[in-house]
Amino acid sequence: MDALKVAAIGRTGRGDWGHQIDELWSGLAGVNLVAVADEADEGLAKALARHDLPAAAGFRDWRKMLAAVQPDIVAICMRDIDCHEEMAVAAAAAGAKGILMEKPFVPTRAAADAVIAACTRSNTKLALAFVNRHSPAYATARDLIEAGRIGKVLELRGRGKEDARGGGQDLWVLGCHVLDMMADIGGAPQWCEAAVSVGGRPITRADAGAGPEGLGLIAGDTVAAMFGLADGPIGYFASVREAGLKQPNFGLTVVGTAGAIHIRPDHVPHAYLREAPLWRVDKEFPWRPLGAEGLDPPAAARTPEQRAAERQAWGRRAAADLVDAIREDREPETGMYAGRTTVEMTAAVFASALAGRRVALPLEQAGNPLAAS
Repeated sequence: MDALKVAAIGRTGRGDWGHQIDELWSGLAGVNLVAVADEADEGLAKALARHDLPAAAGFRDWRKMLAAVQPDIVAICMRDIDCHEEMAVAAAAAGAKGILMEKPFVPTRAAADAVIAACTRSNTKLALAFVNRHSPAYATARDLIEAGRIGKVLELRGRGKEDARGGGQDLWVLGCHVLDMMADIGGAPQWCEAAVSVGGRPITRADAGAGPEGLGLIAGDTVAAMFGLADGPIGYFASVREAGLKQPNFGLTVVGTAGAIHIRPDHVPHAYLREAPLWRVDKEFPWRPLGAEGLDPPAAARTPEQRAAERQAWGRRAAADLVDAIREDREPETGMYAGRTTVEMTAAVFASALAGRRVALPLEQAGNPLAAS
């Protein structure tokens, strides 16, 4: 089979090139990155140099690139998500077999539905860069959970980075990783009950403002959300602005009757096993790192360079999974339906907080709950 042609879209100054989504294709079997687009001259020049491409392979207008190159795969790289829907729909209409998109997905469920409809019409496979689910340690953790190593799963507790973005922005930008893993492990969300506050009082629609990174309306410096998950456990997500430690805060703890697993997004070691319930404090129970084959060597065994290379490999696995999904005609592991779930879980947090009650999923409203009705 001929190599698939990849074209990458970045947007310097408005989301840039994300988490190096364009670089995931280098050395990946069965694909060639053949073109790049960036509306900024400097960004375009850097992208061409980064991939050793001729000037003719660079485009200021991504639409012209799609028409001229007719790529098999389109990488939508920018972090700002205000353009994600438009680009994905256009890529599908242009005949792309696959799309790899930076997270978060899109600002509303209505936008997610539009992307899904476009990709369904053209049989385009869309994968999101939820790279933490492509870590070998995550696969090990999931296998241990399914095998009953930590007993019956009772709850899943997640937090954001809780830095200056804490609250609504943290929920959107970092929380999507946590919510994606939560739904993957605990099952599809059935309901949400949440409190979102600003300055110690509950939010109202008057508190909403345009968020950064194309998020649309967001609000709140504190989020406390609870989800009922299809497989039985309760999921929790919390974020408090400037709550402290940033990276150590960020993660998901799966709590069982016989033990617990803690997953640290974007970190190596990525997951840890405690072979005793969290409430057992009468003796020491270590958190032991997990790897691809189970319990991993101590964290000190890796150099910083090795850790960086391992994290980059998760993204390459996401790209490789998209290629396989195209050839096998299946949904990617972190595909558009998973993306829609995280968008709806996020919207449900604000919808519940504004209503002051539990809300069922799927939500009746497909737009942003913070927008004027």
